[in-house]
Amino acid sequence: MPNAFLQSVNTRPPVSLYPNYQPKRAYVIVLTTGSEDQGKRATLALSTACSALAIDMQTHLFLVGDGSHWAYQGHAEQVHQTGFPSLIELLETYLELGGKIYLCSACDQVCSAPLSNGSKNIRRSEIELRGLVSILDFATEGTTITF
Repeated sequence: MPNAFLQSVNTRPPVSLYPNYQPKRAYVIVLTTGSEDQGKRATLALSTACSALAIDMQTHLFLVGDGSHWAYQGHAEQVHQTGFPSLIELLETYLELGGKIYLCSACDQVCSAPLSNGSKNIRRSEIELRGLVSILDFATEGTTITF
């Protein structure tokens, strides 16, 4: 004979941890800082982006100004802030969850620090070039946060 308590628990609607939460059209994260803080703000930006995707928010990450540093191969691999996954793990998780990363087209190869040998940075293949107007488009009726 089935347990009546278990049957009643299994038929209850799920309880939301955020009952008043109403998703926005988009959540736009703008990362404007590079390696000057050893990747602390980049780690926070990627952690926020992963969290937003985890609660089913449409999420876009823009790299502008000094934040364009993170668009290139070899820049995120050595960053690991205490208490967080490494920056490269966060980046890969964000992409695996379906997140998009955009690099300001004006900032590409201009705002990021050149390699120590003077050669151009190699942009990660997952990064899309976009004009700054894209931030405005995605942020319409949405939420924007800047790191």
